[in-house]
Amino acid sequence: MRPDEEYVLATLASKFGGKYIDGEDPPDGYLLLNNRRIAVEVTKLVEHINENGKRRSRLADDVPISNVVEQLNEEIGSLIPKNRWIHLVIPSPIKRINEFKKELTRIILNMIATKTHKAVIDILGYVVSINLYKCQHPPKQKVVQLIATQFASTNIQENTQFLLENRIIIKNQKCNANTNINSDADEYWLALFNTYCMADVDSYRGAYDLLKLEHNFNKIYLIDGYRRVYKLY
Repeated sequence: MRPDEEYVLATLASKFGGKYIDGEDPPDGYLLLNNRRIAVEVTKLVEHINENGKRRSRLADDVPISNVVEQLNEEIGSLIPKNRWIHLVIPSPIKRINEFKKELTRIILNMIATKTHKAVIDILGYVVSINLYKCQHPPKQKVVQLIATQFASTNIQENTQFLLENRIIIKNQKCNANTNINSDADEYWLALFNTYCMADVDSYRGAYDLLKLEHNFNKIYLIDGYRRVYKLY
């Protein structure tokens, strides 16, 4: 079970009670609740970007940058003063990611050594904002990133409708191809893990009402990064 799937299933179990177990993919897991066995399919709502008229998930662009930040936490996190944490604003996508990481690491270490707390630096042609914030209780991760893409769309309603339609249709097709699951479960839920921070539950509820999609899920829930659970259907 992937970390995001376990996060969603644990959140549902916390919300409704019971416990969760691994599934056969599909479903991703089962929620065991009041003598009921509920199949749960989990999927992420990830922002898509429009590049040259073509839509694609921004994960392929953002994941290498997130990996660099994770490596920075492991490699230099202990060198960051206890009352400081680093916030990076990094553009996406980035080519020559290994060279970028090497130069970024050098700059951050120099800022720590010289007690420089703010900088906007050009690294291989990419403008990066680096802030060493002071905080009495800094976050667990000493290096935190905000990834900005030049291809992001400002049409939140259009993006929300596209994400919702894409995920429901694809997951419905996937689950229908495994019809034997329905015989083993009392209900089949779709759990949508929202990582598109520009859209809230009202955006998704409005999009769902407009789309009028047909599907075979008994319930559809939206889960956010704060372990809040909202019912869409």
